[in-house]
Amino acid sequence: MASTLITAGPTGETARRPSDCTPTGQKIRPAWSDANLVALLLLVTLICYANILANGFVYDDDQQILQNPYIRSWRFLPEIFGTTVWSFVGQAGITNYYRPLMTLSYLLLWKAFGPIPMGFHLFSLALHASVVVVMFFVGIRIFRNRWVAWLGALLFALHPIHTETVDWIAAVPDLEATLFLLLATWAFAGDGRKGSKSKLGALIFFALALLAKEPSLMFLPLAILFSHIASDDRKTLTLRQKLWGYLPLCVLGVGYLGLRILLFGKVAPVLQHAQVTWPQAIYSGFALILTYTRLLIWPTQLSAFHVFHASTSLLDFHVLGGVGIVLLCLGGIFALRKTPPAEFALLWIGVTLAPVLNARWMAANVLTERYLYLPSVGLCWLLAWCLLRLWRSNVAAAWTRARTRGILAGLLLAFTVAVASFQIITRNRDWQSDFALYTRTLQTDPYAYVIRSNLGGVYFESHDYPRAEQEWKAALAGKPDNAINMNALGILYTVEGRYGEAEAMLLRAITTKPLWADAHYSYGILLHKTGRDTQSLEEHKKAVELAPYNPQARRWYAEELVATGNDPEAEKQFTESLQLQTSYGVLDGLASLYLRNGQTQKAEAVLTEIAEEFPYDGKSLLRLAKILETQGRYREARAEYQAVLTTDPESSDAKGALKRLETR
Repeated sequence: MASTLITAGPTGETARRPSDCTPTGQKIRPAWSDANLVALLLLVTLICYANILANGFVYDDDQQILQNPYIRSWRFLPEIFGTTVWSFVGQAGITNYYRPLMTLSYLLLWKAFGPIPMGFHLFSLALHASVVVVMFFVGIRIFRNRWVAWLGALLFALHPIHTETVDWIAAVPDLEATLFLLLATWAFAGDGRKGSKSKLGALIFFALALLAKEPSLMFLPLAILFSHIASDDRKTLTLRQKLWGYLPLCVLGVGYLGLRILLFGKVAPVLQHAQVTWPQAIYSGFALILTYTRLLIWPTQLSAFHVFHASTSLLDFHVLGGVGIVLLCLGGIFALRKTPPAEFALLWIGVTLAPVLNARWMAANVLTERYLYLPSVGLCWLLAWCLLRLWRSNVAAAWTRARTRGILAGLLLAFTVAVASFQIITRNRDWQSDFALYTRTLQTDPYAYVIRSNLGGVYFESHDYPRAEQEWKAALAGKPDNAINMNALGILYTVEGRYGEAEAMLLRAITTKPLWADAHYSYGILLHKTGRDTQSLEEHKKAVELAPYNPQARRWYAEELVATGNDPEAEKQFTESLQLQTSYGVLDGLASLYLRNGQTQKAEAVLTEIAEEFPYDGKSLLRLAKILETQGRYREARAEYQAVLTTDPESSDAKGALKRLETR
């Protein structure tokens, strides 16, 4: 790929000449090759993000990866490409998110690494590094200046606003969509873009981007704008020729919208924030512009959950600030009309940010840092162009000598790299674990009730029930309609034997979110504990009907079937739960069922699987050893009894058995 330099002609119009030639046409050898520049970009990216490889699964990763049956088997490919990303949770998983490429990526990663988070983080780091490199080459094609392209890619690699996107595995769609949109831009902006290969390349990359994340549809206006204001041949092509250049992309975009309607009945089946009126959504859009601009330019107080409050008046300071920024950008577009690449970079920011400004369509955390990953591409290009323009300006030359400017530029660049790298590396540690992420987020956003609810779950898992209750109550007080908090408190009260409080809370959760399976089987567990097995069976059956791919729903249904004496159906539910997800509780329940019914051979197979999957479970090892001893397989039995003692050295059963087997 030939790199080029940009100079200003007498009229301000861009004049281009190959960067590997002198003005007289003599060949020169550039001091820095593209390979050298790419290596530097990769080195900086690795330095900034290498420490994420030690991080674990956090936040939505638990449900999207560890509890997602779709990523464990190829048989779910029809569901991956034919349903929304949350469909695996059942009828409560209706959402606007159609991102099959994300789930397919998780499936491939699970097959390669299993439940090891390092493999998933390595994939995110590789995607981010690829975005940085591709951005460099796309910048060359747009600006015809390898130094603008390289500096823009460097600024992108160093921007702290990208930490959420790179650190959080669940943000893979943003990484994939940005990579494929840049590749589509590279193909579309190439010198031979009118050829069939370039058109086909742009179509393929655009299609992949659409399968990664919905805002990728904004490539259509970007392609149209590029054709009319920034392409090299915009003045020589007729309107019809330009139209035929991007018409296939438009057809693909319409086809994508048609696919969504075919699969879900409408383009967006869920209105996320119905309580936000259209006037409030418009006001809030301008307020969001102000906050996003601040985060892009001054990325401090970064948070995994920025609390959103709808704006209700045009005279609100944040709304007026957003209006001012829009007017400023419109003025900038007009001022840059003689410098098409810079104008396109500014338009890139606005076009790619537009889809996330409608609060009515967005998720609970309306304002999210990962939404800036794609728009920041345009910002970094624009900043790089401005800096290089300043570097070559007459004003800069008048105040400093070339050598002095070089030293100052080098020092400034080194300082920027050091400060940005430190901030990124420090921020990466916040995503190390759920506890670290939630506590850090609550320091910056104490009213992030979703995060407070998640922190309660961390305390519950560590058996710190008083603190779990404290966090869940605070979260429910801040968001009284949150069925997740109601269900969590119901489970807590059930564990603590506070059955009256548990029942009231779980019934409240079911009333608030009747299609959510978790609340139904939580209530079923409570009913079983209080001796109401007939009602319990109904609740568990309802949970399975609502979420047939929920392994926990099937597990608890099976447990209740065992309690009510329906062993054949219980075996079926245990087996189907195992096909969705391997679980100790399910394996243990199935083994107990087989032992109770005298199905020794099946019990042995299940207990052997438990011994392989959970080698420190002394209870299962002891049961397996007894089966082997009964069958006269004394050598194998002794080995299992010895294994029991490694987990429980005081086991009288194991010691007695080994003494008994000394003569065998």
